[in-house]
Amino acid sequence: MFDEDVTDLDVEQTLAAAGEARMLADRNEAFILALAAHFADLHPATGAGMARLGRSLPGMERPVILGGDGTPEVAEFAAAELGAELEISTFAATRLIGDALELRHRLPGLWTRVHAGEVRPWIARKIAAASTQHASEVAAAVNANVTPWTDSVGWARLEPMVAAAIIAADSDAAEQRARRSAEEQGVWVNLSNDHGIGSVFIKSETPNIVWFDATIDRIADDVADQHDHSGRPHHDYPSTGDWAAFMRPSRMQCECGCHTGQRIDPARLLPPATLYLHLNEDSFTRDADGVARFEGHGPITIGQARDFLAHCHVTIKPVIDLHNQAPVDAYEIPDRLREAVQLRSPADVFPYATNVSRSMDQDHTKPYIPPDDGGPPGQTSLGNLGPLTRRHHRIKTHSRWRVKQPFSGIFIWRSPHDRYYLVDHTGTHKLPRAG
Repeated sequence: MFDEDVTDLDVEQTLAAAGEARMLADRNEAFILALAAHFADLHPATGAGMARLGRSLPGMERPVILGGDGTPEVAEFAAAELGAELEISTFAATRLIGDALELRHRLPGLWTRVHAGEVRPWIARKIAAASTQHASEVAAAVNANVTPWTDSVGWARLEPMVAAAIIAADSDAAEQRARRSAEEQGVWVNLSNDHGIGSVFIKSETPNIVWFDATIDRIADDVADQHDHSGRPHHDYPSTGDWAAFMRPSRMQCECGCHTGQRIDPARLLPPATLYLHLNEDSFTRDADGVARFEGHGPITIGQARDFLAHCHVTIKPVIDLHNQAPVDAYEIPDRLREAVQLRSPADVFPYATNVSRSMDQDHTKPYIPPDDGGPPGQTSLGNLGPLTRRHHRIKTHSRWRVKQPFSGIFIWRSPHDRYYLVDHTGTHKLPRAG
């Protein structure tokens, strides 16, 4: 697609080409926003499945508002087809349509500037996402007070301007949001993964955070003081990776010099862990290396896996034989089949989907027919199951999307307007259209 040879460009030509490419990219992103809004116009709420059939059943398509208050209702499943065409997830397409409608209907000044090439589309979408949840008069205040600055300052400066405009436009609502936020305090573990290192997020009132930060600093100072010889009393806090030794039954001394006399059994504190062991000839002929997969967090090194498992109660299971899974006649899915589906297809099998949770629905690709109604035996089989989020399950059941699973783990999807997608363990692949 790109056959331009840039190696002969001098500095001036390179800068000029980069600027032109940036302008063209922004113009195309603005055009995609316009197309997203128009796609919503082509799928109004009156086009939802329940309206076409004249009745509503559980799970059927519903009218939804994707932008803020005052934006038009849209048929719920429309975003899935646009997302597949753009090679993005249904969720991302939903946000795209919502941002486009928010800009067009509630931030018209910003919408105009985007299509005049004066404001970067991603900046406009950031502002739209911030205003969507607020009342129309708040969006109008953001449009009036922030839009004039959007071509001259970056997002780092625009973000507080947007927040200030929202608070000034409705201070009572801002106070209510602050009270609700105070009720949402807690601690969360981030499932992202950075070379085997995760994150813990704490949400609390600012004074608590300041106190917590100061306490951590004090503990860190105490750890450092373990290695001085000033005679200063200190806690015997462990260094990184040495928690198991720290928790061995012992008498612990506090800063005042007293002893708690408490003994801790470390075995009771170890978390459970299940190890899925994939064996091949190399496992017996050389030291194992490569990649371990920490489910729910991401890839880690083999060395990190050893370290993590050293502090767990480990259950070792042989890999399930995916080629020898007997089907069953019942609609309910046995645990062994559910586990096999998870190992074969660890992600949502809808085109460009991203969910990898074990809590997804296990959908029968070919709809299940009860045996009493003439259904064949063995309908619940590895080759007729695939994980779908509830939303994609509903789209598959109640829209004109169609799917076949010609081979176990290979899914061929056809969109309502005859686009085809192949989904397998390597991801989604758009197939060429016939003719």
